[in-house]
Amino acid sequence: MSEIQVNLRLEDKLALLDLNGDVTALAEKRITSAYERAATQKLKAVILNFSNVGYINSAGMAIIIALLTKAQDNGDRLCAFGLSPHFQKIFEMVGLLKHVPHFANETEARNHCATL
Repeated sequence: MSEIQVNLRLEDKLALLDLNGDVTALAEKRITSAYERAATQKLKAVILNFSNVGYINSAGMAIIIALLTKAQDNGDRLCAFGLSPHFQKIFEMVGLLKHVPHFANETEARNHCATL
């Protein structure tokens, strides 16, 4: 397992969280902290970049669900890209794809968020 690194990119009404490493219980503080920094801006959407994530366990899924709840409470939309086919299937099974649309790449995610 590799400890997660979270890079926050803030742009006009858009925040991108680049996740690099494994999304496990150890990732909670870094992911939540990055989202909370982003949420201080007047955002339309937050895009989660899973391109460099190799592993997500049940605690990691719980972190993403908690992030979705916070985003909804703040009126922010969550989108994602870069999930492996395996994790796309898991997101679909737990119902996350209904609330966190997934895109093939960053450009598609940005284009979607521009229409929100």
